[in-house]
Amino acid sequence: MLGLVFTSCPGAALAASPEGSQQSAETPGSAALRSEAAEVWEAVKNTKNTALLESFIKRYGTTFFAEIAKARLDELKAVAAEPPPSQAGPIDRFQSLQMPADGVRESAVLYEEDLTSQGQKFTGAVIWHTELIKADGKPDELAARADVDIPSSELRMRMLFKRNLDPSLPASHVIELTLATTSDATGGGIAKMPGILMKPNEQARGTPLAGAAVKVTDGIFLFGLSSAVADRERNLKQLLERPWIDVAIVYTYRQRAIVAISKGESGEQVFKTVLTAWGEYPDATEPAAIVPENHGSTGNAR
Repeated sequence: MLGLVFTSCPGAALAASPEGSQQSAETPGSAALRSEAAEVWEAVKNTKNTALLESFIKRYGTTFFAEIAKARLDELKAVAAEPPPSQAGPIDRFQSLQMPADGVRESAVLYEEDLTSQGQKFTGAVIWHTELIKADGKPDELAARADVDIPSSELRMRMLFKRNLDPSLPASHVIELTLATTSDATGGGIAKMPGILMKPNEQARGTPLAGAAVKVTDGIFLFGLSSAVADRERNLKQLLERPWIDVAIVYTYRQRAIVAISKGESGEQVFKTVLTAWGEYPDATEPAAIVPENHGSTGNAR
């Protein structure tokens, strides 16, 4: 370890070498400072307190002990920047968002802005299905799920639309979004999700759903639909009647994009099924018996 420190710190080898001509030029004041630095370093060399190391470097910056302290400080900062072992890395998350092998593939399109007025367009697909969400101490809850894959841009997204059962949350419904790209590891992840819009066709300008987005971490967001009576009615009307959904995103390098997904016939049926089960579909009576395509979900990205 010390060998690495000495080879990576400019002047450290010279400072650590047997005292020769350097000692002859050393003043009594600098000798005292070097002796004091050696004594203090012996006491703090194993610390994990970055502020303490920064204070040491500021005080003894002219000694080679400060160079060793800088290396120790850089090491601690690098460790702190690493994600926890339990947290899935960008590639792991991308792999976890793989689309189901079966199901009807509806249209999905990614639009990315660039220097041209047209931007770039990448085509892909979305598969809609229902999903049972299991929660401790509560009955299983039905939700609508969409799995999106845009192969040419290596972007994947999972959207889970569910009823809000948390009375402390001022939202009628919650949309969970998990996005990943293979470029996450090089800074091309998803930093923001400004909003969700509904539109009558792929080329139309979308109308925003009333609600607010909360960022969990890069690539994972929650969008709560407003629980105000007028907003709730308007949101449900748009979700039922408009066949296209726009998810606005911003990459970590600030480029903006839109993931546009079509409900198609399969998506329309999924929304009808879950809203009927919740008693929210227009003229809904008793919900029909439903056999979800996925079981045992907790509602989180897998």
